[in-house]
Amino acid sequence: MPIETILLIENDPATLVAQSLILRSFGYTVLEAASRGDAWRVCHQFPGPVHLVVAKAMVDNRCASEFVTRLQLLYPHIRALFVSGGPHGELDVGQSMQYQYTCLQKCFPVDTLADTISELLGRPKRRAASSLS
Repeated sequence: MPIETILLIENDPATLVAQSLILRSFGYTVLEAASRGDAWRVCHQFPGPVHLVVAKAMVDNRCASEFVTRLQLLYPHIRALFVSGGPHGELDVGQSMQYQYTCLQKCFPVDTLADTISELLGRPKRRAASSLS
């Protein structure tokens, strides 16, 4: 089974490192970006496909769903996991999204993150190396 690649967009450096370590513990390849611009650069430099975007509902004060829609031009089968401070509060769900996505409200257990990503990618459920909340 090929290793899926996750594009992680997070503007806080400490959170980016922590989340990246968690996603890597699930067995994924992780591309890290602090902004939309960084994300475009990283995607264009990476030789393989990106399977999933994990980002806050808002990236650079703009709706992340619009950004993922643009990424679909490069990766037609991309999926997204949006993390929000409230129940879908910041995500523009009225926008016509042609990709599979889900939202998680902060704070969630690591195993919930692992299961959600596995479901989005159509894979058997995985568990984190450690079950930190």
